[in-house]
Amino acid sequence: MHKIGLHGRSFIPMLLGFGCNVPAIMATRIIKDRKDRLVTILINPFMSCGARLVIYSLFIGAFFSKQDSGTVLFSLYTLGIIVAIVIAKLFRKYLFKGEDSAFVMELPPYRIPTIKGLLIHMWERGRLYLKKAGTIIFVGTIFMWFLGSFPYHSQSLRNYDSLIKQAKGNEILVVRLEKKKAYEKMDKSYLGQIGHVITPLFKPLGFNNWKIAVSLMAGFVAKEIVVGTLGTLYSVAPPAGSSFSLRKALQEDRRPDGTKLFNPLSSYALMVFILLYIPCVATIGAIKRETNSWRWPIFTIFYTTLVAWIAAFIIYQGGKLLGLG
Repeated sequence: MHKIGLHGRSFIPMLLGFGCNVPAIMATRIIKDRKDRLVTILINPFMSCGARLVIYSLFIGAFFSKQDSGTVLFSLYTLGIIVAIVIAKLFRKYLFKGEDSAFVMELPPYRIPTIKGLLIHMWERGRLYLKKAGTIIFVGTIFMWFLGSFPYHSQSLRNYDSLIKQAKGNEILVVRLEKKKAYEKMDKSYLGQIGHVITPLFKPLGFNNWKIAVSLMAGFVAKEIVVGTLGTLYSVAPPAGSSFSLRKALQEDRRPDGTKLFNPLSSYALMVFILLYIPCVATIGAIKRETNSWRWPIFTIFYTTLVAWIAAFIIYQGGKLLGLG
């Protein structure tokens, strides 16, 4: 751990990051040195949490064979670790200069935990999570809901409501109309408008599509929401919301010039971007609470997104030069 610029106690928070970055960042309290703790907090979002696995499953299942799927998934987790190591070394060399602190730990005797102890520990950690991160998660969720729900186009939505009433009894048609209603609502919302504006930024990465841009923005609330947002924007027909229907919609999506939007190379670049870009609002909240400052959460938002863009750009453009896409 010292060789890659981290403290020995950074190992446990980094390992926890593969489950969820929020408790992983809270676990950095075991690191006494402030510089070592900050470095561990700032690179922890590169550990691929379980919420991202839902997105990987969707795109790997749609664009990679069963024989290659395991290798692709393993490469994403490995890439996250490699990027974390590189960033940690850069931070220790340029941003948090100083000598490494020593790591001496006395191992206590291990005993089987009691039920009472487990319940008390569970209660304390759960209460701490709600207290530390819950408020910011709540505010962030409301903000994203507002962007996705307004401005409210009442006339257009009422037209869909009347069509849905007329289609009662035809379950397939009702589901399709509801999907189209949600699609139009999202398209005309502030979130959709922002998505249209930022779409050109993704053109060099191979996925210049406003639906992808909006889904990535929605992922700021929670990464698993990306799949649900894609399902809404692609108006998946019955079986409603099924991953197989959404996979087919992604496979058939095309650019304005008629070429398919996604292929194995562009889909892999997108997964790399999702792996590395801005962490969810809960993680940002945990960073703010643990550092007691807005400086580091804001820094994390911008630097992780920049790293994600550069990594996806290198993979997509490098792959095209090698004739892979």
